[in-house]
Amino acid sequence: TPEGRSVLEWMKKNGKTYDAALGEGGSFVEFKAETRMSGIDLKDGRIVRKGAVDAIRKWVLAQGGAIPADLGTQADRISSEGGTPLAVAVDKEIFGLIYLKDTVKPGMRERFDQLRAMGIRTIMCTGDNPLTAATIAREAGVDDFIAEST
Repeated sequence: TPEGRSVLEWMKKNGKTYDAALGEGGSFVEFKAETRMSGIDLKDGRIVRKGAVDAIRKWVLAQGGAIPADLGTQADRISSEGGTPLAVAVDKEIFGLIYLKDTVKPGMRERFDQLRAMGIRTIMCTGDNPLTAATIAREAGVDDFIAEST
């Protein structure tokens, strides 16, 4: 996924390594808007999932796992900064959050102003949670937003 590639790029830039052989022979689970997560079932039996915090939370609970006490607080912190929090879980344990940040292209606010001057309202549809969506909508200068779109 684009998010996965971003994580790998971050790892390289920060001197982190991983064993790519771990994924060989695994069964990939493609991202779906309905499940809001993706992942891989590894050959050694471990199940890895990455996705929207609420989706991963439900998945971990369904596996019989526990949720870290600060998960919601940390996810809200990322969202309030305009980032998209992605949770990563292996089997019944949430390993952490990924702070994913989209950038608003230069000139977008001005383009939306031009549309507004012509009487056109702009509405951003996003799969992000409402807090992240509200922050990005403010940064971009759109009139309204629809969050958690599928």
